Amino acid sequence: MKARTKSTLKKFAEEQKTRTCSRLAAEKCGKDGPVGTACCSRIKADPRVVGGFRVLGALDDFGRERLSKHYFMRDFLYSEISQVHGIPNVPEDADLAVKAGKALCRNLLEPLRHVFGHVTIRSAFRSASVNGFCNCHNMNCSSNKASYANHIWDHRDGDGFMGATACIVIPWFADWMNEKQGRDWRVLAWFIHNHLPYSEMVFFIEHAAVNLTWRGDPDDAAQDGDVLEFDGSRGSISWRSEPRRYVKSFQEPKGLLIKNGELKGHAPNDHYDDCLRDLCSDRPALSDYLKVLQAAKTEEDERFGRLV
Repeated sequence: MKARTKSTLKKFAEEQKTRTCSRLAAEKCGKDGPVGTACCSRIKADPRVVGGFRVLGALDDFGRERLSKHYFMRDFLYSEISQVHGIPNVPEDADLAVKAGKALCRNLLEPLRHVFGHVTIRSAFRSASVNGFCNCHNMNCSSNKASYANHIWDHRDGDGFMGATACIVIPWFADWMNEKQGRDWRVLAWFIHNHLPYSEMVFFIEHAAVNLTWRGDPDDAAQDGDVLEFDGSRGSISWRSEPRRYVKSFQEPKGLLIKNGELKGHAPNDHYDDCLRDLCSDRPALSDYLKVLQAAKTEEDERFGRLV
């Protein structure tokens, strides 16, 4: 990424705070009266120039940032709210957004892709401006504070950790789940819980879509390295997360499954074993890979146990 890309995006993102919703400028929300810029005001796209460099060029450069072997930053930037309401989905801290995105891809998305095949990204990065507008208008977004190190990748959370969330759908699993009555989202939840260093999972109604979050120390060198090596292979396992270990669902059966790593819902059942058998039936080497993942996850869980 070019040096001027980061500064240009930061300046442009800061400008949007005062042009979208006055609430983001620590003022009373515009929807309650004509204070500052009204929340519902539409921003017209314009070819703005910030610091002598066109924002479009900076965004183009930012989108080309490679996060792992199979993912680029552009894969995570689309937002319907951003598109419809004309609020650019631009990071204030491009470096932190990229670093958190690399960790998400390395630790969660690439291993899932290695096991299940294609992973569809439904939504992921949100700028503070986009998320704040969404929350302000009750569009199913948490507050900015709650979304830091979650959907807002370019801000640390209140504990100083970085993090990144992507809402994903795994087509193989969605099809497998619908093939037989009784299969549901819990099979995927238990698979991720047993094999990967997630922080949070929140499941939704359609296709077992899940908000999947990774959270960790932004200064941890374990997350550095050549992105081409972030490919889901055994050699890419380098976990040091700071997880919340929290799983819940809005899909039936609704409710809390895991909190602080402790079981609050149903344990794995026969459908879970069926899923593992179906995954490995024509891929003998996958069974060995899953054992490696599970061993690494067990070690990570022991470290997590000492944290809590």
